[in-house]
Amino acid sequence: MKKNSLKTGVIGLGIGNLHAKIMSKHPKSKLIYVCDKKKNLSFLAKKLGCKFSTNANNLIEDKSIDLVSIASYDNYHFQHAIKCIAKNKHIFIEKPFCQNFSQYKKIKKLLNRSKLYFSTNFVLRNHPKFKKIKEIIERKRIGEIYHIEGDYNYGRIQKLLNGWRGKIPFYSVTQGGGIHVIDLMIWLTKSLPKDVFALGNRISTLNTKFKYMDNVTGLINFENGVTGKVSSNFGAVMPHDHQMRIFGTKGSVSLSHNEISLFTSRSPSKKKIKIKFKKDNFYKVKILDNFINSITAKKKFNLISKHEVFASMATCLTIDKSLKSKKREKVKI
Repeated sequence: MKKNSLKTGVIGLGIGNLHAKIMSKHPKSKLIYVCDKKKNLSFLAKKLGCKFSTNANNLIEDKSIDLVSIASYDNYHFQHAIKCIAKNKHIFIEKPFCQNFSQYKKIKKLLNRSKLYFSTNFVLRNHPKFKKIKEIIERKRIGEIYHIEGDYNYGRIQKLLNGWRGKIPFYSVTQGGGIHVIDLMIWLTKSLPKDVFALGNRISTLNTKFKYMDNVTGLINFENGVTGKVSSNFGAVMPHDHQMRIFGTKGSVSLSHNEISLFTSRSPSKKKIKIKFKKDNFYKVKILDNFINSITAKKKFNLISKHEVFASMATCLTIDKSLKSKKREKVKI
């Protein structure tokens, strides 16, 4: 093992299986342990050459491990994160990192007392389509942004009806999906949400075992005056898709079904400009890869600031709060 390398572990082998593969291949990481409740996934540990357990505490209690990827079900994220902080382990955690304000405040307080690295898996920042949109904005091709919209159209309703999302004590489609769009909005506008108003329904899952809203829309005021709308549409009858519309003083950008269009005129006779972008099959790898590099080099993790991670989470929690209060709510980061 090379100098300054990290000993790593993964809790949860759904998306965590990818994290484990990244950690096992990274030149500055040695994968020590993986954990999952399903015993039949122990074969993955054999493939990766590491230890396996069905009890996350065994992994967390292992004193040799420096960094833990937490990819368990949403309702376990908080308890796993708290235990990892107590054992002085760096954390890379799947979204959402918590489910309510009490958990949010606890994690934030403990992390502020530590020097631990902490981030979450906002992979869309590295997707070529969003990097291209970022480039268009940075080059001022649409002028100053005044409004931004994003739709997280899930297209996988069976995961709500038959999977763990419908079985845990609470599930939020904003925390589980819309949070990606909120992060992109923060990144693209270079501003933080100030207040929100939300509404939603569960028409698509009516008369099913799924008990929570499956369709939620949040209206957002950003600190720089930009307005936003985020939709977490888990009942969408279409393939999984991220849609965005960014409106500027000189033009507009539209993303739908992996096609980017640029509009620079209000005239219906002026054709839209189709924007091409290169494919990148490894975009999901780069955030965790860079996170490991930052820890081993003892440098600031610049892809996503810790403050932005907390801002996205606080916005989701405030949208859920507004759903209950039916009032405009201030985002407290």
